[in-house]
Amino acid sequence: MKLLLTPMAAAVAVALSLPAVAEQVLTVDTIVVSGSRSAEDLLDEASSISVIKPDAKIAADNVPDLIKDVGSVNLVSDGTPGVKRISIRGENASRTLLLVDGQRIDDAKTKSGAPLLINPFFIDHVEVLKGPSSVLYGSDAMGGIVHVITKQASEEPFAAQGGAAYCGSGNGFAEYLNLSGTLGDFSYVLGGFNTDMGDMYLSGHDRVDNTSYYSKGLNAHLSYLLTPDSLLSFTSEYFNVNAFTASTTDDPVYRDFKAHIPKWQRVKNALSLELNDINEYLAKVSLSAYVQDNDKDFSSTMQSRSLEVGVENEQHTYGGNLQFELALSEMFYLTLGYDGRVDELCADSSASFSSMNVSYSDDDYQQTTHALYALLETYLTDTLTLDTGVRWNYVETEVGSSTLPSFMLAQGGTGSFSNTRVVGSAGLVWHAIDNGALRLNWSQGFRVPNIQELYLTTFTGEMQLGNPELDPETSNNYELGFRYAGSALTADAALFYTKAENYIETYRLASSELPPYLAGMLAYSYRNIASAESYGAELSLAYAFDYLTPYLDVTLMERKYDTGTETSTHTGIPKLKGRAGLRYADSYLNLPYYADVYTRFATRSRNDNLDGASYFDNTDFAGYMTLNLQLGISCGDKQQWNFYAGIDNIFDKDYQTTELIKEPGRFFSVGVSAAF
Repeated sequence: MKLLLTPMAAAVAVALSLPAVAEQVLTVDTIVVSGSRSAEDLLDEASSISVIKPDAKIAADNVPDLIKDVGSVNLVSDGTPGVKRISIRGENASRTLLLVDGQRIDDAKTKSGAPLLINPFFIDHVEVLKGPSSVLYGSDAMGGIVHVITKQASEEPFAAQGGAAYCGSGNGFAEYLNLSGTLGDFSYVLGGFNTDMGDMYLSGHDRVDNTSYYSKGLNAHLSYLLTPDSLLSFTSEYFNVNAFTASTTDDPVYRDFKAHIPKWQRVKNALSLELNDINEYLAKVSLSAYVQDNDKDFSSTMQSRSLEVGVENEQHTYGGNLQFELALSEMFYLTLGYDGRVDELCADSSASFSSMNVSYSDDDYQQTTHALYALLETYLTDTLTLDTGVRWNYVETEVGSSTLPSFMLAQGGTGSFSNTRVVGSAGLVWHAIDNGALRLNWSQGFRVPNIQELYLTTFTGEMQLGNPELDPETSNNYELGFRYAGSALTADAALFYTKAENYIETYRLASSELPPYLAGMLAYSYRNIASAESYGAELSLAYAFDYLTPYLDVTLMERKYDTGTETSTHTGIPKLKGRAGLRYADSYLNLPYYADVYTRFATRSRNDNLDGASYFDNTDFAGYMTLNLQLGISCGDKQQWNFYAGIDNIFDKDYQTTELIKEPGRFFSVGVSAAF
């Protein structure tokens, strides 16, 4: 049945993780909010959701590294180690929707997808929803959703948690401090962190120049209980990273690519109001509004092509949500809501190439979204639930003004782009046995082209022109899954199939498509050139003996890409990928300790450049298997002190998972944290 909990209570109810850096959580008490936009038992969810709980021991100084072992999740790097993106079930990272406490992180001008600019030490848990989920949150949720739930206040008047760690992959340090408490009807959570990483080391301890990064952030979450059933909250986030980018590829275009991001800053302020148990039928009303700035300064060079680029982007977002939850009867629970958002983009750019110097501004580009949604849970029997959903979306993108010469602008980009689309979902959950549930799910996804893809001309290693004739992408996803959370055994398995249409991809412009001024230049544009089929199986298993817990998280999948003229299953996704390990946990002299030895592995994969759908020539990634070890011990009268040490890639494996840069070689990490 639906749980009538506030988001704060729902997050606190999530079970504690097993002793590892970050652990998938699955118990009979695990609560999630991503699958239905309201608090619910994970076993009652029709969608494939993984819940990741950070441990008190520090190891991951960014959110992508925290969730990289989740089934069907792949990290995507554009050569900036401190700013990785997330790919789910083989989809491009731009098709993964990012949320923090239910509110989006957008990037209207990107080729790599929105970045997770989030304080990694201010997280209660992360929910990874796999498969198209546009009924829940709208455009961009083609591959899935990464939903970060931030820290919640301690019930005590004052509590503190802090730590420091050394990470050998970049010979750098990270520190953080969180304070929280509850004073009568007022509660607070405050946090800050600082990370300073040097250049990355590869196998053989080879250092990659120009890969260091420095990040910092502040968080505040203040709440006041107006009445026993109403809560007013204010949240504020500040994140800033100064990062360098390099490449280890042999590709002739990008092998000397270097970039610097002196500022990539996200600032968000949000206000929310929750009203609970209003009457017999109206269980909850939620109202929220937020303002978010995502500003980026970027410069890059490619000496082999005498190319220099400089960019300053400013994106302002205004968003809000109004949601009603109605307990119509013991059989029906209905969630109704409205989502609205406005993204405004301005940019100053410069490029020097082919004896040509260009400086220009793009101003007042805007994308506005309105959506209405309805989600109905029908409890057919005590063990069988039907989940259905529908969402109406309206997205309009308005053209701004550009000082770029007209022959370099997207052709036909003088009008606005608008799209109206209705998407749906349906799922059955059958509690066939105690602590176990079988699920069957169908869901639709769609993605509206962003401002850059529609209208802007950009430069990195090449010139990229927008295309205002693009259509939205669409997809259908089908899943069959089973979850079990017993006293010793936990398991989650799923079979999935996704069919996507109208994919927006890059293609290289022929000389005949370029104006005379640009003849012979390497230039790309966007078009709806592809469809894709993805299918596979995900399996997560763990069995807790008295002291030993063997575990496995593995994904078997294939992705078929079709551009209309070329077809390939070599799309850069390994057919088999996962993590397997053995944890040992015990106590000596009342000091709990653990050891976790595990391997990460993937089979060989290739990425064919079909019809210019990639900036790179055909690439080949060798299969790999790395061995890793983590050790930890707790001490103090309440085990409030935690000490951590780890060795990653013990055998110093030389391997690569993305096109631009290799993975780190063998490195050591140590850390300490304390909670009072």
